[in-house]
Amino acid sequence: MSTKHSPQRTGRRLRRAFAALLLLASTCAVAAPQAQAAAGRFPLTLKNNTGGKWSDAQVYVTMLGMPEPGGKWHYLKPDGTFTPINHNDETAPGHLTKKGRNYANMSFTLAQASTVTMPPSVYGGRIYLSLGSPMYLPIAADDSGWGGPDLNNPADPNADVYLDWYEYTFANGKANFGGNTTQVDMFGFPMTARLQQSSTGYDQTVGITASRDQVFSRYSGEVGAAFKPLAGTHRILAPSASALFAPGGAQANYFQSTIDQVWSKYAGGFTLTRLGQKFTGKVSGDTLTFTKDGSAPQKLGKPTTKDVVTCSGALASPGMSSIELELGAEFCAAFNRGVAQDTAKWYTPSAYYTGTVQNDYAKFFHSVGIDHRAYGFAYDDINDQSSVKILDNSNPPSALTLSVGW
Repeated sequence: MSTKHSPQRTGRRLRRAFAALLLLASTCAVAAPQAQAAAGRFPLTLKNNTGGKWSDAQVYVTMLGMPEPGGKWHYLKPDGTFTPINHNDETAPGHLTKKGRNYANMSFTLAQASTVTMPPSVYGGRIYLSLGSPMYLPIAADDSGWGGPDLNNPADPNADVYLDWYEYTFANGKANFGGNTTQVDMFGFPMTARLQQSSTGYDQTVGITASRDQVFSRYSGEVGAAFKPLAGTHRILAPSASALFAPGGAQANYFQSTIDQVWSKYAGGFTLTRLGQKFTGKVSGDTLTFTKDGSAPQKLGKPTTKDVVTCSGALASPGMSSIELELGAEFCAAFNRGVAQDTAKWYTPSAYYTGTVQNDYAKFFHSVGIDHRAYGFAYDDINDQSSVKILDNSNPPSALTLSVGW
């Protein structure tokens, strides 16, 4: 079945780069005046760079988000209207049907609109781009959430759909625009995102410019044997989204030897100094007990391979303190980058992905990303390596351009 996207679940899935934005907005109780909200709208331009493989009528856009943090989910219409999701739309005129189930038609094509005026406030925004087919997203009966693609389920209605997406959050006057292309869950096809703000001269582009065939060919030739099966017909799955690296999967213990070595080494003492802050501690059994700049003792459990590729479990779980989550994110990045055994390398990009046990999937997408930036795992923004781009003010961008390649 597809995964339901409740506001709470999506909040957990938002990347670290947006956490500060959400906190800022959640503490602002006064809504912006209507004139300011209207001024916060900006154009989204969609470009078809598939070289004629897909016509504009075959390039679909499905954009969802919340006008307020923790609020009601909305979807974007081609005229720029941000409309609440409604399960009754699943049987309304023009609805979609696939495999005997009805779905709301929340997609539009580039033939219908290639430039759309975006809302002045969107939290947890996800802009799906799909080729040859709209997205089939079920809506909860109480309209509290929607179901995203379950990439491990061959019966999912989107299993045979070519898709990819862009993530962003922005609230005019409240939360700075921050957005990114992502391979945290998968790669479907190359796309780029250009973010511009004329008043500050900001103009940055992230993404992949190589063709889809080039990406698939290079991936097959450059990653290790454990990662090759992640490539399929419609997408390359990330280790975090694949059953291969989950308990019971063929690569369930991929990181285990490294995890054991790291925990054994830090039984003799652990020190990490970065960003003017110092973590010190020691492993005893399966637990690292540590302090940050003399804080009260904190604890971090020994992770598993699944914890490493998903940056969850022992590294990030409900009930952990903010300091524990902070060091958990650092460990997640270090394990994925293959530098966990030497904290002196944790903030040295030239040392990343030079070992034998690392996240080859993430390594590869950094190699093909513009400026070697990619979001290959959930905490890839540690030490500014990800494709996240954030404006330094809460005014709207002057333009966001998403280009779809093939």
